[in-house]
Amino acid sequence: MKKRWFVLLFMAVAAAVGSCVYDFDPQIDGEGGYMIVEGNIVIGEISPIRLSYSWSLVDTLATQDAERMRILYQSKMHVEDSNGGRYENDGLASTLSGIVGGSPTGYFDMRDADPSLEYRLVIENANGTYASAWARALSPGQIDSLSYEINPDKTLLSICVSTHSDNTEPSFYQWKVDETWEYHAETPAAYKYLYTGDVDGEVVPLPDSESTYRCWTGSSRSEIMTASSEGLSEDRLVNHKLYSVGNRDQRISVVYQPQVLQMRITEEAYRYWEQMDRNGQDVGGLFSPEPSELRGNVVNVNDPSELVLGYVGVTTVTRSSMYVINNITRFYRHSRTNHILDTLNNPADYLDAYLVGKRPTYDIWNDTGKWIGYEWWPVSCVDCRMMGGTTRRPPEWPL
Repeated sequence: MKKRWFVLLFMAVAAAVGSCVYDFDPQIDGEGGYMIVEGNIVIGEISPIRLSYSWSLVDTLATQDAERMRILYQSKMHVEDSNGGRYENDGLASTLSGIVGGSPTGYFDMRDADPSLEYRLVIENANGTYASAWARALSPGQIDSLSYEINPDKTLLSICVSTHSDNTEPSFYQWKVDETWEYHAETPAAYKYLYTGDVDGEVVPLPDSESTYRCWTGSSRSEIMTASSEGLSEDRLVNHKLYSVGNRDQRISVVYQPQVLQMRITEEAYRYWEQMDRNGQDVGGLFSPEPSELRGNVVNVNDPSELVLGYVGVTTVTRSSMYVINNITRFYRHSRTNHILDTLNNPADYLDAYLVGKRPTYDIWNDTGKWIGYEWWPVSCVDCRMMGGTTRRPPEWPL
């Protein structure tokens, strides 16, 4: 008796393109243990391919981690071309050597690969030999422009792409987005606490070079983003919406940079990702597809009946990026939190405040102009690194 899938979080991470791999950890009602292959063979670039396993709602950590992960980490991978060429795991080792998100990842240097040839991925482990379908890379088309669009009630900002191809037939497009953004701590600090070795320590001016007010971080969008020019008079998409962010999203609070990676894929790959997207939105409803309907293009040649998740395409990519600046859009809506603040002017109190997680920020003066102390804020409001970012400014970032 076939088991229905209850939850398939595959849309959380479609296969990677360009130089990125995106986390994918589907949860299945019933039997887990399906091997997942994530990534694409990207001609002209370093191509990461990640292996992992799906897990069942009834799995224990022991059944997830022990034997399955042993098999994955003992796997070997290579890429073959139709001329008999072979691309090893970036020449680093014959076995998988990278780790992304806790799973083994192989890296393949395809920078000098011939785009006119066909390619496939081969995986060898204790369960058999797996191979993706032979395929030749399609040209990625041309990104004409990136833009953003704010909805009428100013709650959503959508990133849009305009693109075209000179192909005479309809194109099937897929996008991935790597995003970088600047964000700020809740308040800047003009001072820092310096423990000098005595009982109290002291508050001293904070140099600009040590400021923790501005930070930068990044991530990769997890949505499945596809579109087709089927039914259109020409192979062109204008202001196609890729995804949206809300007006309280920190990404959009100062400066946001989406880097859009575009590729053209086969109709078969397009149908696969469209089905995965629908299945993720259905969240395992009554009419969710059976596993057999969600097969990708990776097959266990020793046991073709085994279900393998993932679609390994052969692609080339084109990139384009833009900046979305909140001082121009005026889109972000900041939610402030009430904090218990201390105004301290006695050095005997500074160390205690520091040890409970507070930091000096700026001077406080009374109505007569008399200095009354330093305002101490929670460190999470002063140090932007507490939210995972870095104070290192990316090259060419707008001031």
